[in-house]
Amino acid sequence: MSIRTGSYVIAVLGTVIALKLGQGFLAPLFFALIASVALAPLVRWLTRLMPRGLASAVVVVALVGFVSIMGYSLSDEATAFSRRLPSLIREVRAALQPSSSNQGALRQLQQAVSELEKTTRGPAPSAGTPVTIVEPVDVQREVMSGAGRAAFFLGQAVLIVFLIYFLLAAGELFKLKLVRISGASMSKRKITVQVIDEMTQKIGRFVFYQVWSGALVGAVTWLLFTWLGVKYAGLWGVAAGVLNWVPYFGATLVMAASALAALLQFHTLAMVAIVAGVSVAVTAVEGMILAPLMLGRAASVNTVSMFVALMFWGWLWGPIGLIIAVPVMMIIKTVADHVESLAPVSELLGD
Repeated sequence: MSIRTGSYVIAVLGTVIALKLGQGFLAPLFFALIASVALAPLVRWLTRLMPRGLASAVVVVALVGFVSIMGYSLSDEATAFSRRLPSLIREVRAALQPSSSNQGALRQLQQAVSELEKTTRGPAPSAGTPVTIVEPVDVQREVMSGAGRAAFFLGQAVLIVFLIYFLLAAGELFKLKLVRISGASMSKRKITVQVIDEMTQKIGRFVFYQVWSGALVGAVTWLLFTWLGVKYAGLWGVAAGVLNWVPYFGATLVMAASALAALLQFHTLAMVAIVAGVSVAVTAVEGMILAPLMLGRAASVNTVSMFVALMFWGWLWGPIGLIIAVPVMMIIKTVADHVESLAPVSELLGD
């Protein structure tokens, strides 16, 4: 391996380590940047009627209000589900445990070997009554731990909201700064403007589509699950809409979880197939018909690269990483398309 290749490997590993260590700061920053790009067209439209700062505030307040109203409307259902969750977990464990009357050949063989060992070793010494030690639960510690996690996430959400507002209110300030520092020649500045405009257009179009398609998938799932009599249909609709942001993994998770829920509720394979089939049908119509029509070749990233990106960013930053994986890949692909030295990257990621 040459010195140049070794330097590239070290640089990549260093970048990954830095991204992992800086998750608490970088993940909200990336999320806010992508959200501000998606909301920028709406702010530009409102600037015809009011100052940019006020337009940004209206958009952010409307977004927070919508999320709050949705959360409040589903609070009773979420509370009921949280109370039912422990019994659901016990039911799942009981369903997964093998029955004593239906043991497999391997389990029977293990028991036969154990009996044979007992016979050859002679009778085991008598033992007293087994005592089960139950670890005491520190309720105060658990409550404080949960309150701490809730406060942390609430603080992160508040910071993200303020950051989105400031980015929207700044307008094209940072675009102009990037153009100025890109170089003195007009060609470099022209390329920089072209790259920034193309990135914002692609990301804005993608995120806008994801918002309304997620809302559509969530609403249709909610209505169909209500019609089928599935419990907590509202929560299933929200989960389907949110997880619709995550390609491949999101639809699979909703399908598997809803099938398990149907099994626990209805106890029939027919209803399991119907509920899972409805979930798959909704996401299939959105992914195979609506997405190609609305997005076209906006992403222009091949399936394998996208799947690997989802795995990488999900491992790196968890749920936020899964949400921003596609926009980040679109940014990398757009930059690689316009930078000659990154032509191999563009070819590798292209479809």
